[in-house]
Amino acid sequence: MSMKEIPENYWRKREIIILGFAIFAYLMFIGCSSYIEMNVKSYYDPEKILLPPKRFKVVQINKENPLLEKELLLMVKEHLIRKGYIYDEEKPDFLVAIYFYVGRYQYYVPPRTIYLPGKVGEKEEKYTGFIGGSNVYITKKSEEYGYIPYTFGGYWATTYYRNIQIYIVDYKELIQRGEIKTVWEGEVESFGETSDIRVVAPYLLNELLDEFPVRSGKPNLRKVKIEDK
Repeated sequence: MSMKEIPENYWRKREIIILGFAIFAYLMFIGCSSYIEMNVKSYYDPEKILLPPKRFKVVQINKENPLLEKELLLMVKEHLIRKGYIYDEEKPDFLVAIYFYVGRYQYYVPPRTIYLPGKVGEKEEKYTGFIGGSNVYITKKSEEYGYIPYTFGGYWATTYYRNIQIYIVDYKELIQRGEIKTVWEGEVESFGETSDIRVVAPYLLNELLDEFPVRSGKPNLRKVKIEDK
């Protein structure tokens, strides 16, 4: 297509298409995420490393939401069994307890400006010449293209702080001496759009329990991809 064949509204239509695509991409970027960012920490007793096939039992300590606690403990139980540990209600070597918390936070997202190509105005160029013994003045108009700012207004957004802590206690110390001796403890925390901790718990617990019985060597701050279901 030559310049002469381009319709007058071609650039205007192109601006609208580019702007629409940019808005869509921007909203997709701020509205969804396929990753979970988290902070994972763990501590263990180097004199009491619980290697598989040790036996364990889960215990409930939460009185406010025992059903949710039971769901999370089931995830922990299944993960430990996959690692080679044996679930034993009668003669466990260690006990597993879980603590969890979800908090709601609001924050202000300031306005953002993006720049897209488009028509920014017109310019005039004046020429002088000499034709037939007379001075001639010629004015030529042309369109000017550059980058046009588009601003998205600021808004208040809500995020949720999710925290899960796991405590592993030596069962024999508890029975024989009546002492609660923690031999391993870990904590994972993250921020995100959902307040339902069950949605993110599989990812959080997977990373946290990878640090049991000893640390994996991974960095504390992690970014984990959410698998499509």
